[in-house]
Amino acid sequence: MTPKATTSSERGVSMSYLSEIGNAVRPLTNVAKMAGLLKELQSRTWGAPGFGVFHGPPGYGKTFGAIFCADQLDAIHLAVQSEWSKKFFLQQLLRELGRPIKGTVPELVQMANEALAIDARPLIIDEADYLISKGILNIVRDLHDGSQIPILLIGMENFPQLLNRHDQFKSRVLSWSEALPADMTDARHLADMVSPPGITLQDDLLAIIRERHTGNARWIVKEVSHVCSEAKKLGLVDISKATWGGLDFMRDTAPVPRGGLK
Repeated sequence: MTPKATTSSERGVSMSYLSEIGNAVRPLTNVAKMAGLLKELQSRTWGAPGFGVFHGPPGYGKTFGAIFCADQLDAIHLAVQSEWSKKFFLQQLLRELGRPIKGTVPELVQMANEALAIDARPLIIDEADYLISKGILNIVRDLHDGSQIPILLIGMENFPQLLNRHDQFKSRVLSWSEALPADMTDARHLADMVSPPGITLQDDLLAIIRERHTGNARWIVKEVSHVCSEAKKLGLVDISKATWGGLDFMRDTAPVPRGGLK
């Protein structure tokens, strides 16, 4: 089944919402690191390769960074999905560029190269691991060579090792950057972003949450939301380590089935 294309009106609503998210997470360390990497690609010396790679575990804010960069640095943002084919990838890119999407794969590559060169905006490809598993990586290399625009690839923690297996590709990477665990400043920004009005989460409890989830931004957001929800039920407006006491945090592992049940 061919993946459903997003309409222009749907993209407008989606990008407006994503822009709000991007601005909200602007101070986060990994957002700033990704923006710095993209600016490095944009200001590179003429003739230098234009690929950058940003990599890290799930939940480290990579997609937040991509949203911010797309909005603030006027970049094209594609989030590849598991069922995308070479042709659908090119069609999605051409839709973002406002170009026709009909043609064979070689024709679409040529059209995309021309459109990218004229548009002269950087391209951010999120979930770039799928480029390898779906056989799209060489097409992205062709787009880079044909248009000479900066292309930022965002992938999982082992993404650089996967790229290193492709000799023609790894030499085109100008810079690599690794996502870092959230520090306390990041955790505070995240907590303030998701805490409802009137509820304050104190640093001593926030430090426990950050350490409990080893700086994973997604889990910090989930845990802070859980703590605030429980606090509202108990009528608490100021939550600290002392007031939280022995209440349960979220479980961070899947439930184990009870023996004997089918």
